[in-house]
Amino acid sequence: MREAQRMRIHRLQIRPWLWAVCLLAGILPSYGGEAPADNGFDRAVLHPAIPLLDESGRHVVDSGLPYSPKTSCGNGSGSGCHDYARITRGYHFEQGRDETRDGFGKKLGLPQLAGPGYFGGYNCMSGNAPGWLARKSNGGAAEFADFGAPDLVRYCGSCHAGGGWGELDRSGVRYDEQSAEAVKAFDGDYFSRQFQDAVKTGQYGGSGPSEVVAWDWKKSGVREADCMLCHADFSRLKKFPASRLGAADGSDSAALQFARLRDEKFIAGGFFRYAASAIWEFLDVRPDTEGGAALLAVARSPIAGTAAPDYRLVLDDQGNPRLHWNREAFDESGKIQVPMLRFPASDNCMYCHKTGNARRGFYGFGSEVRMRTGVDGVAITDFRTDVHKGSVWTEDNGQARAIENCNACHAKQYYKSPSANVDLDADHNFPKGNGDNDIRNDLDNMPSATACEHCHDKAAKPALPSGHKNVLDAHREIWKANGDMRGYPENTLNRITQTHLNVVACQTCHISKLADNGKAFPMRYRYRVGYGGRLKIFPYKPAYRYFVQDRTSGRVLNRYERFSVIEERSGSDGGKYGAILDPASGKEVGQVAMNGDEFGEPPTFADYKALKRAYDALLGRKGYAAPDVRFVYIESNEYALSHATRPSPQAVQCEDCHARKQSGAFSALISAEGLLGEANLAEVAKLPDRRLVDAGIVELGMPYFRVQDDGRIVENVADVLYASRLDPSMSILKSETARTVENEFKPLSNAETLSYADLDEAAGQKLAADLASGEALLFGSKVGHSSLRGFALIQARGTRTVAYGGILKGRVESRQAKAKDRTRIVSQGFGNPVADIYSLAVMDASGKTLQGLIEGTALVRLPYRGKAKARGQMNVLISKNGKSWQRVGGKNLLVFRPRGEVDGYVVVRIRQPAVYLTIADKAG
Repeated sequence: MREAQRMRIHRLQIRPWLWAVCLLAGILPSYGGEAPADNGFDRAVLHPAIPLLDESGRHVVDSGLPYSPKTSCGNGSGSGCHDYARITRGYHFEQGRDETRDGFGKKLGLPQLAGPGYFGGYNCMSGNAPGWLARKSNGGAAEFADFGAPDLVRYCGSCHAGGGWGELDRSGVRYDEQSAEAVKAFDGDYFSRQFQDAVKTGQYGGSGPSEVVAWDWKKSGVREADCMLCHADFSRLKKFPASRLGAADGSDSAALQFARLRDEKFIAGGFFRYAASAIWEFLDVRPDTEGGAALLAVARSPIAGTAAPDYRLVLDDQGNPRLHWNREAFDESGKIQVPMLRFPASDNCMYCHKTGNARRGFYGFGSEVRMRTGVDGVAITDFRTDVHKGSVWTEDNGQARAIENCNACHAKQYYKSPSANVDLDADHNFPKGNGDNDIRNDLDNMPSATACEHCHDKAAKPALPSGHKNVLDAHREIWKANGDMRGYPENTLNRITQTHLNVVACQTCHISKLADNGKAFPMRYRYRVGYGGRLKIFPYKPAYRYFVQDRTSGRVLNRYERFSVIEERSGSDGGKYGAILDPASGKEVGQVAMNGDEFGEPPTFADYKALKRAYDALLGRKGYAAPDVRFVYIESNEYALSHATRPSPQAVQCEDCHARKQSGAFSALISAEGLLGEANLAEVAKLPDRRLVDAGIVELGMPYFRVQDDGRIVENVADVLYASRLDPSMSILKSETARTVENEFKPLSNAETLSYADLDEAAGQKLAADLASGEALLFGSKVGHSSLRGFALIQARGTRTVAYGGILKGRVESRQAKAKDRTRIVSQGFGNPVADIYSLAVMDASGKTLQGLIEGTALVRLPYRGKAKARGQMNVLISKNGKSWQRVGGKNLLVFRPRGEVDGYVVVRIRQPAVYLTIADKAG
């Protein structure tokens, strides 16, 4: 069916004339009910008057020092009202700092990784030559990786809101408060790799000679959480005369000048404690007055001949930037009332997520996202538009909001009643689904960002623009009207439709025709665990990369090491190239291409061999025996695609995946030539010669990578679907098949605990006595091996826990029962093991197992996959060492649910902070 005809049919379904009238009249389509939209939360409001204080608690006007968000806003040691420590524990701040440890990646065969997130793991830039964070403990400069913590702040701080790894070391100590005596030589948190040639120090590392030196955190200060990066109204940014940055002279906007000051001058310049103050030079804090007013002017010296204009900071006698605070902008008591956003606007989010265009085809949720309707009633779109923009959604609590920004799906409290009290200490752990960044996986879907299925299927009043009763009816009838189900019996149509809804994610069909700055966006398809824990086909974009690893030792070369054997030179034609040098003699033995100012890839088979030999020699000189490096091609991250949603006429159509039979009906089989078939190839990389793979110089690190005769490394969607159904992990960390989960307990209400732990109402009644306080701490994860997704560890949040006050962590590991385990359990008369063996522990913030449970007891939920139909037909077993087992007594076996269409479960009470557990069905 031609697209124009299909769109006409669909327009009959959704009454486009009504949409056009609504758009012309300024009326927004309403989903989920008739409640009027109340987007008051999007408007800036005057924050109660506060002083701005420096780190010591002095007023900035008096000290002339940068302001401290912690002291000004936090209630721990400052004058503010907010629980700064709790807020900055949010994963947006931490980015994996709280999950790093030396040896993190060893079991994965990725020893270069110190953690799962941008701090310690794969960072987001630098393609095939990313820099690695140094371990906490290093034997010397030769083993110190590309970045110390201060380097990561300098290179990557522009896309980080401060706090977390910008403020605290891996032990949780504030960098500038750590005693010199406690810092060991080459500590990855307190030392920095610095390159001798400043010209060769790029944005994400450098090349050439370097040295590892101690970083002076007391001078640079730390990156405290930059509250205003998210809560300032960027529409109020202005250039004020005191800054001497030009007004209407064509120079950079106030927003760009703010970014230059914050990112390039303060953060990249090593003036970390100044970064949060940058906003005050450009934010109009007195919009009620003529011309407005800024709080700050930074002393600067213009650089002649630059059009931006660019400048140098004027430094004081201690080498720090000079700040001039505007006393007149404060009131007579030295306080200010700042217009602030309660929830960040799209521009605030995109300050850091601006790289989403290349990774996800995402350009924010500003005005350009709104779809427009032409005179013929057909929607006018480009690659940025989203059908949801401007629609109204009514949540189950009756609160309605126009979908105008990220908060509509990504904020926990956006739909609360405007009359509800302000949550001054909101934890700032934004709802997250199962994404491609493996930080705090225990928070995935607890709760998730608002999912398609919630609004369009599961909500009290689901959004169904076609006017049908439910999602199944809507899809079935539209497909019938389009002729897509011709040839199939009427009594099979529901089953066919439901099969699609069960297997194919909404995004797979309704996100299409994306682009990266106008260039066609290479969408791929794989299985991923989505809403409700269901495995579905999702769209994504892979991050193709390689790393260089020694087969013998497992050692992965650092970026600075890889570049240490390459030197930029000019050829006879005047062009630039990278000369590969023998580490011993310095003789040129081969070449690599230049990608701008960065070293690229070897252009020939011989050049690859030369580079491999140079790397082998480099490791040999460092004492590694029989080094044998290879270039390992992988996908570091699978960037999930969830934005730029299309209406059904522009969605993926049946013929894009299915071929037609001779009768004209669509085949039920996936077409090999379609989107999900073998013919849908993507090029991972182009090698100069396939012999590099045959010789083992290049290794294909993904099960679906193939090398062609012409040297192209490719993958096809059919192979990806097969592999990802077995392992649907969204990064190289393979978290969906991980057998170990470790993270914090989450404080929740009893109702939330029961919901997230998948415990029914009857189970909740049986557990009421153990959760008498009404609040609980929950440890568990919806990400991990299937044996762990049904696991939960629950502790009441009683008076002793409140008094303890510290962070509690949990760890659980599962493994299949071995033959000797089965023999022990059977010989002790407990029956046949039907579950994995679980080892679990309750720990303090440092990871040390507690001597005893704080409240004396805890509850454990284990999945049950045996055949017993009654609790008397099975045994839950407990052990201190995993060898000698005892049966959990009847009073401590609190809940039993047999297996049905889904896994059953048991809930038991434990009294030790570290135990082993398993389940056996009784014999007979």
